[in-house]
Amino acid sequence: METTVATESSPDYDRTGASTAIDRRGNVRQTTHAVFTVRMTEAQIMGGGQNVSRSGAYFVTSDEIPVEISFSANGKETHVTSRIIRIDSVSPDTFGIAVKFGQHLPDSQLPK
Repeated sequence: METTVATESSPDYDRTGASTAIDRRGNVRQTTHAVFTVRMTEAQIMGGGQNVSRSGAYFVTSDEIPVEISFSANGKETHVTSRIIRIDSVSPDTFGIAVKFGQHLPDSQLPK
């Protein structure tokens, strides 16, 4: 029987295609079709430039991006202070935005 030693170059999937990555999110995610509204606070974000062109720029920052999130669930409007923790480019004109709530919400306030 051959033993495989995990290294940094080992894939995050086993031979069946199942993910072997550790989920560090800490809370179970559930699918939702809720509409979220994000209100940006007046924040100044500073960061170090990495590159720039005539059509855009890329920079990095350790500054937090505070926002307020609103959504309706179970007939009740919920507002929670949050911060943006990741923005992904899903397609040329569509972005995925991950936020971390400033407090844990009870299940009754989560949208279905």
